[in-house]
This record gives sequence, C-alpha cells and structure tokens, in this order.
Amino acid sequence: MKHAWKTHVGVALLSLSLLTSLTGCLQTAQTPQASQPGSQGQTQTAHNTVPPEENRGFSLPMVSWQSSPDGKGFYLPGQNILEYYDPETLTRMPLCSQSGCSHSSESCEAWLGNQLQGFAAYQGDWYVLSVEESTHAVLWQIDPQSHQRTQLCNIAPQGDEDNYYFSSGRVSHGYAYLTLQHQLIWDEQVIEESSLIRVNLTDGSVETLVENVPVTFLGAGEDRVLLAVETFAVPPLSEEEYLQQHPDGNYYVYLQLQLEEHGSGGVELREYTPDMSDYQVLTKGNVWVSSTQFLCRYGDYTLYAVDDALYVYDLSTGESRKVAEESTLRNFWFTDGHIMYLVRSPDFSAHYTDVQGGPIYTLENEGSQEGIVFSPSGECQDYVYGLYHGRTCLMTKEDYFAERYENIIPIS
Repeated sequence: MKHAWKTHVGVALLSLSLLTSLTGCLQTAQTPQASQPGSQGQTQTAHNTVPPEENRGFSLPMVSWQSSPDGKGFYLPGQNILEYYDPETLTRMPLCSQSGCSHSSESCEAWLGNQLQGFAAYQGDWYVLSVEESTHAVLWQIDPQSHQRTQLCNIAPQGDEDNYYFSSGRVSHGYAYLTLQHQLIWDEQVIEESSLIRVNLTDGSVETLVENVPVTFLGAGEDRVLLAVETFAVPPLSEEEYLQQHPDGNYYVYLQLQLEEHGSGGVELREYTPDMSDYQVLTKGNVWVSSTQFLCRYGDYTLYAVDDALYVYDLSTGESRKVAEESTLRNFWFTDGHIMYLVRSPDFSAHYTDVQGGPIYTLENEGSQEGIVFSPSGECQDYVYGLYHGRTCLMTKEDYFAERYENIIPIS
C-alpha cells in the first residue's frame, strides 16, 4: 500500500534509501559566518514593494490573506470562491463580474472548487489544492481569464481503507512543492504517512522528493532546493531490507519507532541540486524554523535558525548570512523585505533589519513584555494585515514600522 498511487501519477521516486545512500559523497559545509550588525536604531521607512511570487505559500481557505498580483489588494480564498479585499475602499467582493451571479456554482467566475485546502496565485494562474471524492489529493490550475480548470495531478488511493490530502505547499520557479499526507488503516490502526512531492506546473508530472522522514521545505531557487531533514541517531534499515525481514510490516511505523527508541540524530540543513540527485549539508544540529511558516519565505530568501542564531539564506546564490544571535530567539518572519525577530533575554523585545543587512532596529512594541502587540499574517504592496491585541486589522506599512497604532484599520 505504500506506493499505491505510483502508477496512477507516474512518479519518479527519491526514496529514503536513495537519500541515505548519498551520505558517502556529502560535502559538509561550515556554519555560515556572522556579518557585523549595524548600530541599534528605532525606525526605518517601508519598502512598499509587491510581495514576490517565488516560494509563495498556499493560503488556507477562510484563514490566510494573499497579495493580489498587482499588489494593490488581497486575495481571500473562501470555501468555494475567491474574494478580493480592497484596502483603499475597505470592501470585500467575489472576483466575479457576472451580473446576478449567485457565486455558488462552477458558472461563477470566482469559483475555485469544493473541499479546498489551499490557494496560490502564481505567474498569471490560480492554483488550488483540494480533496476530491473525499480520498483524492488534487492540484488544479485555473486560468482567471478563460476560467478553464486543468487537473494537474490527482493522487488517488487504490483501496477502500486509505486516502490522500495535501496539508501545505509552496510554488516556486515553475513547480509546486507539496506536503502529501497518506492516511491508511494498518493493523487496525490509523496510520498517517507524510511525504514531500514536487509537481511540474507545465506538464503536471510528479516526483516524490522525500518520504518517511520528517522534513521541512525551506525554499527552492532555479539551481537549488533547501530542506531541513531530521536524521536518525541509529541508522535504520532501508525499506528493501526491512520488508525482506518483515514482509507484512509497515516501514513508516518502523521508522517512527526507531526515532522513539533511539532518538533523533539532529536536523540536517541540506542544499540539494535541482534534480535532487545530490546534496551538501550546510549545518547540522538544532536547526529549526519558525512556526510562522507562511511568512518565512520572501522570494528567493528564506529564514532558519541554529540554536539561537538566526540566518537568512539566498536561494539564488546559495549564500547564508547570520542576522543575529540572541540568548533566547523566539520567532522570526519577513515583512516588506525586512527580517523581523523576537527574543526574550530575559526581557521580551522585537527587532528588525533589512534582508540585505545593515542596522538592526528595535520596535517599542507599546512597552509590552508579554508578546508582539501587532502580529502580521499577510501583506500587499502598501498594507500589512494581522492581529492587534487579538483584533483583525490593517495598517499601512509606513504606520506599521513607525508604530502608529492609532491609525489601525479594523476589519469587520
């Protein structure tokens, strides 16, 4: 059952056995050297740039806001249709120009589909993750002009006791990188297996990049793919070796037990070649990424941490730069091309700097020591969307960086 969908989508697998076989030819890179931070400051002007499309995350329906392609407003995927929010007029409307349309069927120009799980606007098209027939994980491509819907991939179970769905994903340089979840009943238990797949947005071809191993996709450039992969303290058997010894066993369950019994060998930050045939380890150990996943990629820039040191990695060049090292780094994300990060050492403080480097600025944060008072969750060219003391609201980028919270725009 492990590869039940292989023949359905015609994938080329890069399995765990291939990943572990590459260790003999690894080139281990040194942890990137720190750049010298500038003097502490207080305020900085906004860039007011349209958020880049590369490495853009799929928005969650009814939850995430995403910049429209022109950067003037926000796309809001709903349960079935796509809406648009205009921050200048404070209006929200379906992206449908048909007079009298009920916006409740495929005839609507804003129609995305049923059982939506993600939405991304990329290179002039709309991309939608959905569950079809309650068991199939499907990626759709929609032309917003002709409203033609193309099913790029359909990962379907071949039995009655399993199903697939996409839990997250990003689009970058002509591909969708998707986390695929496989739920199946094995030995009277519900097992959920996870893998990272890549879908070519031109022809719909699918590759499985990593399976059976906890992995975080950190971004893809034209010449490299960056992954954070958990390793094993005790090298496990290959899938072939395990199944030879346990023909009726479940390899995924075996690997999970290996992690529980022997512990993790740490997380490796791996820079892969575009075809995923080789990689080098940039660093290993306590490598972690922010829980604010949606905002931790900005075009070809991505953020990660090693212990309490924060780094920015350029996917276009393969270069890393240490942004800061604090006694207790808590969280980090991008806003308008600035790297934002929170520390508690022991007092809480919020800082930011430009992605290219330079001075580090400190937010006054209304003097709060409990947490960030305005928490961004999306942006367009001129506005930041997020929560202010738990209230959903908008701020212009100038007001956000100047901390003029009296100018906050509530969202009803």
